[in-house]
Amino acid sequence: MTVLVLTAPDDDTASRVCQALQARGRGYARMDLGDFPETLSFTASGPDPAWAGRLSHGQHDLALAEIEAVYWRRPSEFRLPAHLDRQHRRFALAEARQGLGGLISSLPVPFVNHPSRIADAELKPSQLHAAAQIGLPVPPTMITSSGRDARAFARRFGKVLYKPLTSAFLHEEDRVKLVYATLIDPSEIDDASIAMAPCQFQAFIPKSRDIRLVAVGGECFAVAIHAGSDESYVDWRADYPALSYEAVPTPCHVAEAVAAYLKRFGLSFGCFDFTESADTGEWLFLECGANAQWGWLEHETGLPIADAIARQLTGGTA
Repeated sequence: MTVLVLTAPDDDTASRVCQALQARGRGYARMDLGDFPETLSFTASGPDPAWAGRLSHGQHDLALAEIEAVYWRRPSEFRLPAHLDRQHRRFALAEARQGLGGLISSLPVPFVNHPSRIADAELKPSQLHAAAQIGLPVPPTMITSSGRDARAFARRFGKVLYKPLTSAFLHEEDRVKLVYATLIDPSEIDDASIAMAPCQFQAFIPKSRDIRLVAVGGECFAVAIHAGSDESYVDWRADYPALSYEAVPTPCHVAEAVAAYLKRFGLSFGCFDFTESADTGEWLFLECGANAQWGWLEHETGLPIADAIARQLTGGTA
């Protein structure tokens, strides 16, 4: 039996899981959806009761019946020939998503995580609502397309963060920039911009440290992220060289809430971001990435996250 690892070619995080599978004596096949149609093809017939067929990647064929689990780890978008016009490209992409994407999604095997579950769990309003319902404290938040309401919220709480609702990337000339959480002044809020692209604002909580907690099945791996600069204190992603890391225990009530959160969204893996209040010491929920990064945390702390994922994919067996 084989674990299908779907990821981009240069993804070090997926490589860690592949190495963990290999160390456990389990087979894996690493492929990228972006290789369709150039070097990846497929055929399936049935279902009776499941689809029978194969994925073909270069000289390697993988029978669908051989797949015991799928690690869905940020595969690339389908790369279609450049000569296709816009109309035919749109049609071909839709057919590829329905055909190849739909076929893989229908495999009756464990996923970490299933793509449809990832899509559902990416919605920030749903994340915050679920966290609050299961008892995790959440900073006061407003999501709005009204500049007037945003300014009133900012004046009410004084120190307020703007946070994009997606992992937003901006392309400026030859550079790609990630949009970080930013402290804003009410006077900077532009009505036309907010009306066009709804914004998330959150009361800024003075903190002692940030926490990224990686949950795999019933295991929690929590890492304290200590800011070493003003930029990283606001958003630790803004200045990685200034950060230091420390593996920390997960409070029991947080572990229970994390398990309930994963169950609610049908996930077996999640990267939870918390901020630890400098006043009370409690962990406040910020967001959860159902397919977020953790590889560098394993490198920095030695926590066995890849092995935990490998166990999850193989039913906890050696």
